[in-house]
Amino acid sequence: MRDWKDFEWVVWSIEARDPLQLAGVNPDLDERTEETMTKLAASLGCVYEHCVDTDSYPDGTPYYAWWVRLPAAEHDRLDASGLPQVLAPMRQYLATQVPDGLAWESAPDREYTVDHAAGAAMRAAYDDLIAPFERALMPLRRDGADALGPRAKVWKWEEDLLVGTFDLWLCNDPLRPHTWLVVTVGLWAELQLFDEEPAARLGHFGFTPHHPLLFLPRPPGPATFTARITSGSFPGTSSSRAKATDALGTAHQWTANDPDNLAARVRNDLELLWPHLTGPDQS
Repeated sequence: MRDWKDFEWVVWSIEARDPLQLAGVNPDLDERTEETMTKLAASLGCVYEHCVDTDSYPDGTPYYAWWVRLPAAEHDRLDASGLPQVLAPMRQYLATQVPDGLAWESAPDREYTVDHAAGAAMRAAYDDLIAPFERALMPLRRDGADALGPRAKVWKWEEDLLVGTFDLWLCNDPLRPHTWLVVTVGLWAELQLFDEEPAARLGHFGFTPHHPLLFLPRPPGPATFTARITSGSFPGTSSSRAKATDALGTAHQWTANDPDNLAARVRNDLELLWPHLTGPDQS
């Protein structure tokens, strides 16, 4: 396992445990703290990730937790208590949002740290595919999709092989309440019988044939790229990819051998399918 110093960014959790249930029901704590935490973390050179405000431990103890991504330099700048100095202002702000008497604890989160590092490596390996889509589609985003941001996410880990996706939130689905239109881009993966290439194990990975996928290491040789737009209940970038049963109603897919050409085709068709994407953002 890699040491913390090997990571460019380290994700930390700031947790408040409430064994006496002093805070009562606090389901809006996430929304109430998101804007301030986002700005505060950014001012300190960090990145706010997300919050959990409605969970509890197996013994029934409620807890509230916020995750913040720290650059390696800040991870090593510790205060007298042995914690990164930049956590103190965030912890002080969060303490004003809940009653006194909660038990506070901060710790690095290895799972989220590794997850972010893997996603960053995936994003870098496929920059020639992803960058054209970001340039073409990010100006079209509506309904707060810009706050979610694009995501390179590794979903499956095997020895010497990572499998993931790149997703870009576009807008709310006009025909399905509480759902997003999400564009996923990757390699066109053909399922070949008795083939030992990564695409042959799509079922094992939990993906269907032709789903846009990214592999690390990147398969050698010429590639066919694909983009797919689906409608699903993706509440945020930390949530799981939509399941097949959750992606009913909208499914469009394009393929090409050139990423720039593919991105241009997708943008052109999206503007025809959803004309409101080219108008003023009303969110």
